[in-house]
Formats: sequence, structure tokens, C-alpha cells
Amino acid sequence: MHLKFITDNWQIFTAFATAIAYLYRQIIATRKGIRALLRADLIRLYNKYHDDLGYCPVYVKQSLEDEYQQYHALKGNGVGTNLYHALMALPTEPQEGE
Repeated sequence: MHLKFITDNWQIFTAFATAIAYLYRQIIATRKGIRALLRADLIRLYNKYHDDLGYCPVYVKQSLEDEYQQYHALKGNGVGTNLYHALMALPTEPQEGE
């Protein structure tokens, strides 16, 4: 009885499996795209605050922490982690004489 149901409705099962595979590919692509955008922003922040200014204000660090948590949750690699730690180690205000 179960085999007859499957053979009679194989098109439905095929369409369902195809839809699931399509959605899975879309989710993976979206995750990779978001991770790339987050990495690009980490690089932008690093260039601005680490390389150009030499300090990172508290409000930027708070935002950076949230951004990094999401990047890490999306299985971001060590490059973003290194940038994050370098930014978090910066002073929050410009040094005297700068």
C-alpha cells in the first residue's frame, strides 16, 4: 500500500525534494553573502580606526561587538577575529598630542 502511494505520487515527492534543495542553496548563498558584507565592514572599521585614527570610540566598539558576534555565528574565519581583537585593543580616545 505504501509503495503504491509513492509510485502514484512520485511527481509530488520530486517537486518537494527539488524545492527543499533550492531553498537550501538559497540559504547557504544568503549566509555567505551576509558573512562577506560583515567581513567587509570589519575591514573598513579596521582601516579607519586602527590605521587612520589609532583609537576606537566606545560606541563603535559596542556596535563592533554585536557585528562580530553575528559574523562569528555565520562561521566567519580568523581574519575577522584578528581585526576584531585589534580594534577592541585600541584606546577609546585619541592619545595626547595626536
